[in-house]
Amino acid sequence: MPEMSKLKHGAKTETLHGSAVALKDGGVLLLGAAGSGKSSLAIHLIDHYGGRLIADDRIRLTVEGTKLKAAPPDNLAGLLELRGLGIVAMPHQAALIDMAVELVARAEVPRLAELNVFTHEKISVPLIRLHGHDMASGAIVARAVAHLSKGGFATGGIYR
Repeated sequence: MPEMSKLKHGAKTETLHGSAVALKDGGVLLLGAAGSGKSSLAIHLIDHYGGRLIADDRIRLTVEGTKLKAAPPDNLAGLLELRGLGIVAMPHQAALIDMAVELVARAEVPRLAELNVFTHEKISVPLIRLHGHDMASGAIVARAVAHLSKGGFATGGIYR
C-alpha cells in the first residue's frame, strides 16, 4: 500500500478502495487493506454516531471547489458488506470529505495523532491512523471530526 500521508491520485475522478461515512460534523474517508475493518467501522459510525453511508468497498473521489467529494460507483450505491453476514442495502448520500482514517495494525496506532494528510488532486485532508476493529475507534473518529470542525487538531494532542 502506498504511504498514505503522501498519497496522490492523478485523475480528475478516481475510484479507490475504501469506505466513507458522513457524520454530522463532516465526512470521513476510511482507507486500509482488505480485512482491516473499513466496513465494520463504517457500520459502527452509522449505528452509534448517526452517520450515513457514502460508499463501501469503492469510492469515487472528485474535487468540488477546494473540497473533496465522495460518492459510490453506481453499481455499489447503498450497499455495505458486513463480513460474516453479507451485503446489506441502506440509505446513502454523496458528501464532502473532511478527514481520512488509515486503518492499520494495532501496533502502528500512535498514542497521539501525528500530522499526516491524504491528498487527491492537490486537495489535502487531515489523516489519522487507527485500528479498525478496536471498540473505541468509532468514538475517536467522531470526536476527531468534531474537533476538526471547531478549529483542527490540537498541537500536543490535548483537547479542552
